[in-house]
Amino acid sequence: MKRKFDHPAPSERELTGPKYWRSLDELAETPGFKAQAEREFPADASNLNGVDRRQFFKLMAASFALGGVGLAAGCRRPEKHILPYGKSVEEVIPGLPLYFASSMPTRKGAVPILAETHQGRPTKIEGNPTYAAFGGATNAFVQASVLDLYDPDRSTVSTVKGAGVSQAAVQDLLAKIGTNAAADAGASLAFLAGQSGSPTRAALVAGLRKKFPKAIWAEYEAAQDEVSASAAQAAFGQSVKPIYQLAKAKRIVSIDADFFHAESNSLYYTREFTKGRKVVKKDDAMNRLYSIESGFSLVGSMADHRLRLASSHMLAFAAALAGKVSGDSTFDALSQGLNFKDQDKWLDACAADLRAHKGESVIIAGSHLPPQVHAIAYALNVVLGNVGKTVDFVAIPAGNTATISTLASAMKAGSVKTLVILGGNPVYDAPADLGFAELIKSVPDVVRYGYYVDETSVVSGTHIHAAHYLESWGDARTADGTIVPVQPMIQPLFNGLTEIEVLARISGESVTDPYTQVYNTITTLIGGGNADHVFRQFLHDGVLQGTAYKKSIVRFNAGGLAPIFALAPKFTELSAENLEVRFTFDAKVDDGRFANNGWLQECPDPITKISWDNAILISPRLGKHLKIDPEGSVLQVARKENAHFKQGKEQAFIGEVTLNGVTVRGPLHIQPGLSNFTIVLPLGYGRTVSGRVGKGVGHNFYPLRTTSGMAFATGATLKVTSEVYALANTQEHWSMEGREIVREENFKEDGTTDLGFVNKFGTESHAPSNLGEEDSIQALAALSPEDRAKRKAIIAVETPRGQSLYDHPDFKGTHQWGMSIDLNTCIGCNACIIACQAENNIPIVGKDQVLRGREMHWIRLDRYYSDGNIEGAAFGGEGNKVIPEDPQVSLQPVACQHCELAPCEIVCPVNATVHDDDGLNTMAYNRCIGTRYCANNCPYKVRRFNFFDWNKRSIDELYMGPLGQSGMPELVKMVKNPDVTVRMRGVMEKCTYCVQRIQQAKIKQKVKAGASSDVEIPDGTIKTACQQVCPVDGVSFGNIKDPTSAVSKAKAQEQDYALLGYLNVRPRTTYLGKLRNPNPAMPDYAALPLSRTEYEKKNNPHFGHEPAHGGESGHGEHAPEGEKKEGHSSFFKGNKLFGGLS
Repeated sequence: MKRKFDHPAPSERELTGPKYWRSLDELAETPGFKAQAEREFPADASNLNGVDRRQFFKLMAASFALGGVGLAAGCRRPEKHILPYGKSVEEVIPGLPLYFASSMPTRKGAVPILAETHQGRPTKIEGNPTYAAFGGATNAFVQASVLDLYDPDRSTVSTVKGAGVSQAAVQDLLAKIGTNAAADAGASLAFLAGQSGSPTRAALVAGLRKKFPKAIWAEYEAAQDEVSASAAQAAFGQSVKPIYQLAKAKRIVSIDADFFHAESNSLYYTREFTKGRKVVKKDDAMNRLYSIESGFSLVGSMADHRLRLASSHMLAFAAALAGKVSGDSTFDALSQGLNFKDQDKWLDACAADLRAHKGESVIIAGSHLPPQVHAIAYALNVVLGNVGKTVDFVAIPAGNTATISTLASAMKAGSVKTLVILGGNPVYDAPADLGFAELIKSVPDVVRYGYYVDETSVVSGTHIHAAHYLESWGDARTADGTIVPVQPMIQPLFNGLTEIEVLARISGESVTDPYTQVYNTITTLIGGGNADHVFRQFLHDGVLQGTAYKKSIVRFNAGGLAPIFALAPKFTELSAENLEVRFTFDAKVDDGRFANNGWLQECPDPITKISWDNAILISPRLGKHLKIDPEGSVLQVARKENAHFKQGKEQAFIGEVTLNGVTVRGPLHIQPGLSNFTIVLPLGYGRTVSGRVGKGVGHNFYPLRTTSGMAFATGATLKVTSEVYALANTQEHWSMEGREIVREENFKEDGTTDLGFVNKFGTESHAPSNLGEEDSIQALAALSPEDRAKRKAIIAVETPRGQSLYDHPDFKGTHQWGMSIDLNTCIGCNACIIACQAENNIPIVGKDQVLRGREMHWIRLDRYYSDGNIEGAAFGGEGNKVIPEDPQVSLQPVACQHCELAPCEIVCPVNATVHDDDGLNTMAYNRCIGTRYCANNCPYKVRRFNFFDWNKRSIDELYMGPLGQSGMPELVKMVKNPDVTVRMRGVMEKCTYCVQRIQQAKIKQKVKAGASSDVEIPDGTIKTACQQVCPVDGVSFGNIKDPTSAVSKAKAQEQDYALLGYLNVRPRTTYLGKLRNPNPAMPDYAALPLSRTEYEKKNNPHFGHEPAHGGESGHGEHAPEGEKKEGHSSFFKGNKLFGGLS
């Protein structure tokens, strides 16, 4: 029987900070949650059921195969042309990876990459550090793109009327399109393509237009940002776009702009923003972020002040802020109707802060907002003197393409006889009012070029299968205009064509080879006699230096904005009967293009923590109005009883959203932090024609989206049905029970902070030291950072291990590996989760197994809520009867902590998990017999057990044993990292600190050292997968035995702390506490969950008696007058920190 460990209760002297919770059940402290927390693991994780997995017969897709879901027997092995090692490529060394520079084209700018290849096959994507703007970082979509290359569900053959045709036939068909179009100058020819920055494509399109002047060239993306460009054109009279220099900005106002994820150039903005959040010394300055948003984004989670406001009210807010900043009444009429809690105080304080930082502030408007909001944002940046300092405008090519609406009108008129669709999926994601699915049937000849057979392909007469970007020659531009190459890492597996070749053949080019086309384009741009050398250098470096868009000197022209403001939308009051619908692009599948990627599907959303699904997100107030949270309890959405915990916890009611007479259905999920009467609908799900991973997963909300409401619309109603739907919500999986898990501090009013705040919480602050008085937290805190680093380096190799009952060997290795994670810069982007999965051959398990708590990710991203007004029943309160409407969010990545006194090791009966000389907690898979004692004894809940042989069994045959088919398709095997063991059923696995990379570096250093003894690996040589992908440089890894290493310097900072350190397990991974920089003049200042105020009150009896700064803001539009918060007093009582979910 498992022995329950009772964590010590907080003492009167102990500081605990605000109460954090990861889910509504934890907040309510329901009996079911308490039982689960004591049990430690999801209830279904250990239950082996019979064969009842009907719903998964459809899920045998590419990514499932990678996670253990194979294809049907008899899948044809793809033909590959490789070089035998008798005539091998000079640089290829068996067993060692080779890297090539390339880039991944995206709709909002390419991402420069380095593709890791093993014997000619790409297995992992890294960022290209040569492109300084991204610093070698990538995102989750880029990391997961290699999975699509080996997707067995990708289109493998071109078809005409459903029958497969040869590549030669396709080439003839394309040439015939051009020949026929020449007869009428292209009057009956139309193209619909996605956005692209490729110079070669631009040159080919220019040639097409010259040859077919009457043809229609239209471009469409479901996520559009043309509005900001049109506003800039009107405001400055030039074709320009802004590039924000956030590293130079001390005050940032984000008006519904998720510049961490949804905006163009988001990787650059993420890096630049977090440069202003790095704090090493107590007097270091930190930027301040104001976020005004309708949903809950990653930007909102990092905000120092966050205001919940409907997207349709952003124009009124921008106008009101402009009036406060400038003192001008120009925009007063547009602000009429705006009414949120403490509105004048909020706007006055924010405006004063901006005026005090002229030239050091920036206002960013979301790309989906109306042009009037962008115009006001540009005007504010001009007034504040930010242009040329924190905002640069660069000249961009003027857009002269037709829209999808123009194309639809031509199709409706019958003038289009041949339609060529290049990429995209307009039948699925085009505005619903265009009726594109029906219009396409009226075109006699429709040629679709695409990577998958999808909704558009099935209604097209001809389908041409595309090559993956890792199989293609091409070029692209980053968001700042820098030209980057697209190089093939492997021979096209199925002889797919590139977009360049398709256009070249239609236009009748004499040269159709994509390589030659790109070469001609680049050398023409370069000019001069050394063009060939520069081109080779371009391919080697992956960047063509000096090709970024040029800065433009702009002058604001208020008169040019008159036509825009004449069309300004009117302010609309919202209510439960008149709801706003906000369309967003899902963090996992984007606009639907990644629906068949299992790595992304299984990665939980960073805020909602929902996996394998989307949901209708509603606010707590709307949930209360709909009566889906019964009075007197804080139930998770759609649950009638506290004990209803089966199937992954969340049983959601099905809701029906109706807008303009169109109704869509989906599960309802209460998301704290949403604007009261805004419904957030994540797009990209509900695919009807897709691979076997994406088909039928989630719900399609595109039918509500029209040309007049592409980003948001008002006038919607919501109805709750009695049907329920299981959401795979991971928020309470792997819950940790303990205190002081997340540690936060707020800057003081004088702009300084006590970086030692992390040591003033919890047991460590008053209990006897586990390490002895010399190395106690108090003693180490008294040292200088340099001396502290030296002492910690000595501690890393010393014995005995504190007050342990056991004898522990010294760690005599040359290296002692450790990690530091900066919570102050982590934005929760999920890139580390996907990078780890790609590097370490981590399987996916499917929705059914996620519901049972059996996901296999080695890294989880814990999301915590906190609120200044929460008192739990366990702390003397009456329980939490109301869901907080505006909580603060904190994010914390957690993986194996590589404890020096690892609890997992002492309970393993076969020594399958042991320490090596370098201090790594390692796994011997061939010893493991699957007792799972180690997982039971791990306080961090970071070990994952292979309940099935995910790599050999189809999901629908998991319970069939020897009666089912076994084996992995050859195509799927190609994505595996050959340096990492593929685990089997019955063994435990966990983070290894990417030990394969450590061993490779050791071998290289030994070879370099030769006969000498210089085998110490230079600092910075090794980067773990999570560290390498991190866009904010929030992970430090290295030799903690070296006090000069980057990780030692990070651990020497005052805000360094160990997670659950009082357990004396001595984790090698530690954290830097999170800091926020609130404005003392803001009305919500007294309502924020300020951890510092708790111990200041204990040290200063008069603290808290001064007049409060005001009540809440963002806790609901039109809050009743006189409504006040209790301020800090609500969390002065001994609040307890609970671990959470992921």
